[in-house]
Amino acid sequence: MEIFYTVMLLIIATVAANMVYPHFPLIPQAFYQIFAGILLSMLPIYNHFTLEPEMFMLIIIAPLMFHDGQNIDTHELRKHISSTMSMSVLLAIITVIIMGYISHAIIPSIPLALTFALSAIVTPTDSVAVSSITNNVEMPENVMGMLERESLFNDASGLVAFSLALGAFTTGKFSIGLGINNFLFVFFGGLLIGLILGILLIWLRIRLVRNGMDSTSVIVPFDIISPFAIYLIAEHFGCSGILAVVASGVLRSAFSKQIRLSNTSLQLVSRSTWNIVTSILNGFVFVLLGVSIPTVLYDIKKDSMPDLPKYILLSILLYIVMIGLRYVWVKFSFANIHSKAHDHNKNAIISALSGIHGTITLSMAFSIPFTLNNAPFPYRNAIVFISTVIIILSLLIPAIVLPMILPNNEADIDPDEFNKCKRQTVHYATKKLIENNPIQQTDAHIVAATLSSQYSNRRPSNKKFRKIMREANAVEINSIQKLVDENKLNVQIANRYVRGLVWQAQRNRQFSFYIVIFAIKHLNHLIARKFKNNYHHKTNYNNQKQAFQKVENYGYESVMQFLSKDHNDEDQMAINAVKHSYNFRHKRLNDKGSADKQNELFIQAFQYEYNYVQEQSGLGNIDSTMAEELYKQISIDQLIYMQQNTDGREK
Repeated sequence: MEIFYTVMLLIIATVAANMVYPHFPLIPQAFYQIFAGILLSMLPIYNHFTLEPEMFMLIIIAPLMFHDGQNIDTHELRKHISSTMSMSVLLAIITVIIMGYISHAIIPSIPLALTFALSAIVTPTDSVAVSSITNNVEMPENVMGMLERESLFNDASGLVAFSLALGAFTTGKFSIGLGINNFLFVFFGGLLIGLILGILLIWLRIRLVRNGMDSTSVIVPFDIISPFAIYLIAEHFGCSGILAVVASGVLRSAFSKQIRLSNTSLQLVSRSTWNIVTSILNGFVFVLLGVSIPTVLYDIKKDSMPDLPKYILLSILLYIVMIGLRYVWVKFSFANIHSKAHDHNKNAIISALSGIHGTITLSMAFSIPFTLNNAPFPYRNAIVFISTVIIILSLLIPAIVLPMILPNNEADIDPDEFNKCKRQTVHYATKKLIENNPIQQTDAHIVAATLSSQYSNRRPSNKKFRKIMREANAVEINSIQKLVDENKLNVQIANRYVRGLVWQAQRNRQFSFYIVIFAIKHLNHLIARKFKNNYHHKTNYNNQKQAFQKVENYGYESVMQFLSKDHNDEDQMAINAVKHSYNFRHKRLNDKGSADKQNELFIQAFQYEYNYVQEQSGLGNIDSTMAEELYKQISIDQLIYMQQNTDGREK
């Protein structure tokens, strides 16, 4: 149960941080998640919490890297492969060597092998952290693309270099030739295993789809499990599991056209599932960092308090050196990011500052053993502390500096304007749907009510809901009274039906006391007419149910006509809720296989929406950017409806 509580609290902290961020977007989301983790660390269950590096790499890093790989632009990757390898491998190795010697020169008591291990720990950059910190600024596309491609491979470079340095310290043996051979085996072995397993999994997935086993309950779990299996197999053979999942993910991106030869609903569910999983895991990364910080501070205070200023100074110096190396590497085109001449220096500065580090750095630091030869591992707490300070600096400095040199990432479309256009689009579609389907009015009203709920996720106020419901009830009772007055309805049937409305309304608390009085007056009037006409129509009790359905149909259509009139935006949410209530009642009483009719009407409605956007765009009432966004939203709505319809039929 302790594991369950630990995971659930991490999820809650991640969700809470994500809820706060939209209200205060000036502060990067990562800082809210780190702060949420610090608050969690106060709970007894997280006292002296440390990351389990192997589990962290498997459960969090592997699926995130797999997802990044399968979403990478393979054309851009092939085009910039030399620059990508230059940044993620060559620069990483040079950085480890230079910072290793600098660290040993500043604190000679730390063995050279351990300073190399420290340098390897703080070398990898984190694309998740970059995205979080740069969310509010407009990053140059070529720089952002370079950072994303770099982060796919430099994690493995750092991990391999760290493993070699740590092995050299613990065994006391190291040779350049053996180290290079080991690096090549781990690096290219991981790539090769990832490509082989990637081809096998793609072939198997395509076979499943072609053999009709393309249900979401088969394919989606298959996709989610893939990165875990690839990582474990690669690590079993002593190769880089991270590079294996990256290679497999990139291969999936290259074969995306073949993989997409499946039904639309499956693609939608798969994409949505991956978005949910990666969103939660991305939040986990920084929440775990926040949870770990108090433990790091406690350990360094306990063991190395006199050396604390020296460690902080070294952390700052190493961070400056890394920024300098990255700047020089891009400035002098050792990694060509194809900048224009007048932007080249600025992009080099942005590239240098955007070398942000995340919890993969902290996970490597925590993977250092606690003991060596039955004694505490030397300088373990110092290395973990220095790594943590560098992570915080790499998050904090860009968050302060980048907004000063980059424009704000303003939305291309005003959300209020988009909602207004969407509302107009749906209103046009529903109006046309009702006008052009007079024979299928009932189904058309149900479809219209469903579509009208698209542009409002808020609940209406109870006051407005009761007001609209009261008016709708009055319309229904008046329509029944009209039938009686025109001798089209038996008085006794009308009497029983209205009494049923009152009873049902009292039960559901939808009618006000005013409506009950209103209905009673009509009941008295109906009873008077009953005696006056001396039962003008005799009741056939065998057909009473059918008669009730006819009355309900007439009352329902009258109410829908009333609710379909133009109303102000403030009342629209309440109107949609009342429509839903009437639709639910009507569908329950008249469910005669109208699902197929409604499916056809939904398709018509979406086409009306497309037509409206096309018409307004042609007239110049909406610009091309807005039209494109509306087309995209209509497509999403259509896909969601198709998925719901498919799931309903499967059940």
